[in-house]
Amino acid sequence: MLDLLLGREARQRGYVLRTLLAAFSYLLGVLIAEVALSIGLAEVGPARVFEAASLLAASISYGMVRWGWTRNFRDPALTMTQMLIGETMAVVAYVNFYEFRGALIGLSVAVTSFGTFNLSRNRQWAASLYALLTMGSAMLWMSVYDPMRYPPEVEAVNFLILLILQLVGALLGAQFGEMRRRLRTRKRELEIAVDKIQELANRDSLTGLYNRRYAQEMIDHHVHLKVRNGRPLTLALIDLDHFKQVNDQYGHAVGDQVLQTFAQQARQLTRDADIVARWGGEEFLIAMPETSAEGAALLVERLREVLDAVRISDEVPSLRAAFSAGIAAHRQGESSDQTVIRADQALYQAKETGRHRSVVADAHSDA
Repeated sequence: MLDLLLGREARQRGYVLRTLLAAFSYLLGVLIAEVALSIGLAEVGPARVFEAASLLAASISYGMVRWGWTRNFRDPALTMTQMLIGETMAVVAYVNFYEFRGALIGLSVAVTSFGTFNLSRNRQWAASLYALLTMGSAMLWMSVYDPMRYPPEVEAVNFLILLILQLVGALLGAQFGEMRRRLRTRKRELEIAVDKIQELANRDSLTGLYNRRYAQEMIDHHVHLKVRNGRPLTLALIDLDHFKQVNDQYGHAVGDQVLQTFAQQARQLTRDADIVARWGGEEFLIAMPETSAEGAALLVERLREVLDAVRISDEVPSLRAAFSAGIAAHRQGESSDQTVIRADQALYQAKETGRHRSVVADAHSDA
C-alpha cells in the first residue's frame, strides 16, 4: 500500500511524503471552509471555489511528484512552489472566512515552516517576505473595505503577530539551513576521508601500486566475469633479479628507487583495465583481462625493454632493473589461486634457466 502511495525509490518516497504534508495544509483549508459553511459564516460560491482550488493544487502537486515528472527539477519536491501556493490560499481564506482569522495566521506560519528543512536561507526569507506582503496587503485591504468585520486596530494586532511569528520562523529556518550546509560539508569531507583511507588500505605505500589483498579481490572478480563471458584473463608474476644484491651493495634507498621505477613503468605501459600490484617484497603481479598469454608475453617483453633503457638512480647511473617473469592464462574452472600457482611455477623456471627472461606456463618454449 505504501509503495503505491509513495513509490518504491527511497529518495522519491521522501519527495512524495513532503508533498503529502503540503497537501495536508490544503485539506486543512478545506476543513475550515466546511466549518465556516456549516455555521453560516461563509458564502457557498466562494467557499466551493476555494475548496476546489485547494483540492486541485494538492492533486496536481502530488501527481507530478509521485510519477516523477519533477525528478530533474532543481527542487523535485516543489517545496517553494507549494509554499507560495499555500500562502496564496491562506490569504484567500483569510479574506473569505473572517471568523477564522486567528487560525489562518497560524496556517500561514505553518506553510512557511514547511520549507525549514529544505530551503536555503535566502529562499526561506523570500517565502516569509511573500507571506508578510500578501497577508499584510489582505489585512490592510479588508480593514479599509470591510472595517466592520475587519476592524483596523484588530488587523494591526494580527499583522504584528504575523510579523513576529514569520520573523521567528525565518530566523529558525536560516539556522536550520546553516546547520544543513555544515552537515553537507562535513558529510563531503567524511566521504573524501573515507575514500582516502580506502585508497591507502588498497595501495602499497612505497610504490603506489595495489597491495596483494586488494589485487586478489580484483582478480577474483575478473575470474567470476570470465566464468560468465569466457573471455581471456592472463596473469604475469614478476620478480626483480638480484634485488638483494642491490640492497646490500647500494643500500635500501637505491633499492626503493628500483621498486618505484618498476612500478612507474609498469603503470605507464599497462591499460586502465589491467591490475598492477606489489605482490610482496620485490615481487609484482600484473593481471590482464581480455588478454591472451601471447599478448601478455609481448607486454612483459616491452616492459623489459623499457626498463633496460631507464636510469634508476643518479648515484648509480649504470644500474638497471632486470626481472624474471612467469605468465599463465587462466583456465576455465580453476581458481585464481591455481592460476597464480602456475604463474609462480613458470617464474621459478625462468629463474632456474638464467633469469632476465619470461616463461609462459604450459608453453613449449620461452617467451
